[in-house]
Parts: sequence; structure tokens; C-alpha cells
Amino acid sequence: MDAAMHRDLEAQRILTQYGKLLDTIADALLPGHPEEAEECVQDAVWAYVEGRQRWDPARGSEKTYLCVLVRSRARDRRRRLAARREDPLEAHEGVLWAEDHAERSALRDGLRRALEALGPEERRLFTLRFLYQWSSARIGQSLGLSPNGVDARVARLRKKLKHLLAQQGLGWDGKEDTK
Repeated sequence: MDAAMHRDLEAQRILTQYGKLLDTIADALLPGHPEEAEECVQDAVWAYVEGRQRWDPARGSEKTYLCVLVRSRARDRRRRLAARREDPLEAHEGVLWAEDHAERSALRDGLRRALEALGPEERRLFTLRFLYQWSSARIGQSLGLSPNGVDARVARLRKKLKHLLAQQGLGWDGKEDTK
């Protein structure tokens, strides 16, 4: 039997033996994302099958090790999903409001002042992500960062923009706090 066939049989054994348990773990950590949960289980199973030497039976059972692999992958995927939540600017139309119900020009001025308070790198990131709608991978290639590095910077940029907009008298529609 060749190595590929052996790996396929081993993966099938694991899915038959532990599949429901692993699915339950992934589904619990990724509610509403069944495809992502299924992918986590598949990734964990293949990582286990292809790197079996990493499992140390003295530290725990095969079942426990597989559960830890799935949990770890599901948590990572949940973080990436949260960080990569891409909101087109059109989705926020009507979301910004001015405390004195000023017209659009006042909103534009406040947004312009908030953007001016950003550093050059932050403005570039804002432009690439929110105006051009570039993916994290594409931005990362352009800026020399990993996609995860881009996601972390975007998350910090969102938080900073909330604060800067609040300083301009602008806020969110109440669905998110302005802290």
C-alpha cells in the first residue's frame, strides 16, 4: 500500500471514530459558519495524519490530541473571521450621525479631520482596505506584511477611527460603543 492510500485510510478512520465529536467542537467555536467548522476538522485531521510523530501518547490520548487540534484551529479561524470582517463603506451609509444633526457637509468635514489625524501608513491602509476593498493578502503583498499582520492593523485602525470620530462629535448608530 502506498503512503497516500495509507494516509487516506488513516484520515477516514479518524473521521469515523471521532468525527461527530470534532464537528461538535468546531461548530461550538464557529457558530453560523458550518463551512469554516468543517474545514477546521479537515485541517486538523490532515495535520494529524501527516505529522503523527507530534502526538505524544504519554501526554494524552489520540482523542484528546485531536480535540485540541480542532479547538486551536477553530479559535484561530474565529479570530481571522472577526479581523477580516470586511464592511464596504456603503454598508455604513446612514450609520454615522452628528450630535446636532448637521448636514452631510459637517459629516464629511468631521470624517476628513478624523482621517487627517491618522498617520501616513494608517491612511494608506484605510484607503487600500475601505476604499479599494483590497483583501488582506493583497494589502500584505503591497506593504510587506502577512495577511494576519494586516488584519491586526485593520482592527487597531477601526478602534482608532471610532475614537477619532467620537472626538469630532460623530458616533456610531448605537450598535457599537465609541470607547
